[in-house]
Amino acid sequence: MPAESSQGLYDLHAHTTASDGTLSPAELVRLAKNLGLRALAVTDHDTVDGVAEAMAEADALGIELVPGVEISANFGEVPVHVLGLFVEYREPGLLEFFAEARDRRVDRVHQMVGKLAKLGIDIEPESVFARSSHGTIGRPHVAEVLLERGVVSRLQEAFDRFLAEDGPAYVGCETVSLEEAVVLIQRAGGLASLAHPYVLDDDGVIADMAASRLPALEVYHRDHTPEKVAAYEALAKELSLLATGGSDFHRPDGDDQELGCPQLTEEGFERLRAAAK
Repeated sequence: MPAESSQGLYDLHAHTTASDGTLSPAELVRLAKNLGLRALAVTDHDTVDGVAEAMAEADALGIELVPGVEISANFGEVPVHVLGLFVEYREPGLLEFFAEARDRRVDRVHQMVGKLAKLGIDIEPESVFARSSHGTIGRPHVAEVLLERGVVSRLQEAFDRFLAEDGPAYVGCETVSLEEAVVLIQRAGGLASLAHPYVLDDDGVIADMAASRLPALEVYHRDHTPEKVAAYEALAKELSLLATGGSDFHRPDGDDQELGCPQLTEEGFERLRAAAK
């Protein structure tokens, strides 16, 4: 019998080794099943490569797998992440877009490694690429190599010293606009939601995003305080945005180790499913 879940029966934001998570898609699904989740979305960064494996495991275990993705985008000058939920992950336009995004991420790693070399820190791009079983690589994989080589003592230190937006080895990632990301997701039959809005400097821009066809907001997230949740619930209601929720799970041995979103109810989940059709 699966373990009784204390984290919530649904989770619409989780990552695997297809991007910057540490569990394979099948391992993530098995963890979700063991915790008693009813439905899980695999939402890797700029790729749907892990969805098929996760779906096969979910079918075998009797848990619902929501095909998803997390797209890097910009809203004006503001960098944002847009979740695509219930997408048709084999849609040709989606696959073409992510193939191009993968090439951009590879080039970005080469640039970050070059900046680190100028700081006297020599790591090979290949060691970074080896951190991901797919081409969706990014700053977390560079951070892992820096930790492995003893340059830093913990992952967050790699960001604080080198890889944060104001860090000496930071390289921006060419992205699409929020509006383009929403259209891309909708063409694949999915529902677009602004991920982890707590990272925004100004919540006021969410109203502008809603006016730009954003249909949903990730109201529930492990890093949202109760006060933030209440504020986002009120904002979603005011702007007629659907409320999504997820753990943003990456690794079982990190700060985000709890899989499941307690606030996302069955009624809320089914509302999201209906909106994606």
